[in-house]
Amino acid sequence: MHDIFQKGLVRGSAKMPYDPEKAYFFVEHPSFTPSGGKEGWRVYLRACCFIHEKEKPEQGQCIDFTKFLVVKRTGKPANGREWEPPKGQMEGKDGLAHPRTSLVNILRDNIKREIYEEARVKTVIGLEYTGLVFEGKENDYPPNTFFQYHIFRAQVAEKEWMRAAAELDWCRAHPLAHARMSRDKREKDALAWYSPSETRMMGRWSPKIVVMYLKNQRF
Repeated sequence: MHDIFQKGLVRGSAKMPYDPEKAYFFVEHPSFTPSGGKEGWRVYLRACCFIHEKEKPEQGQCIDFTKFLVVKRTGKPANGREWEPPKGQMEGKDGLAHPRTSLVNILRDNIKREIYEEARVKTVIGLEYTGLVFEGKENDYPPNTFFQYHIFRAQVAEKEWMRAAAELDWCRAHPLAHARMSRDKREKDALAWYSPSETRMMGRWSPKIVVMYLKNQRF
């Protein structure tokens, strides 16, 4: 695991072959070179949030860490491996806008936007950085280049998640209008509570991130 919080690292952004339209934020060791030196490294930053139903102490209800919101990839079948917690990559313009701001605070702002764009949840309660990090490497990355998902968690009120779910229901019912929205708001079209059998995780990383998160909760 690369320590992105150590002093002396360089912040920057670059476009990737799989998505040349956007430049993504990274931190790198000062000795990193694109050709791949032995010491240097680069890490692209990403964030993921596990949003749990708001606890109700007056009813004796505590947080159920196995119950969190997931979103479905637009146009894909609900019974397929098309679900994931709200997550995303930090764009260069966001990471470089405040060069003196701590990386945790930049990541926090980034995940708040991802939560709204993907899950349509406008207000979360008690957003916190868990300290959990999932590091990986994409197949098309150059040498010594990695990504890290930094994991957050929060709570959401019943009224708010129901409103967000209804908004995405509307998007599914009006695909032409949904298609005219910004790129980031077109990615997902359904919101649900996680179920291992009914909302199966998509891609290579989401299943591993969910397992890591659940293993690190106390039940």
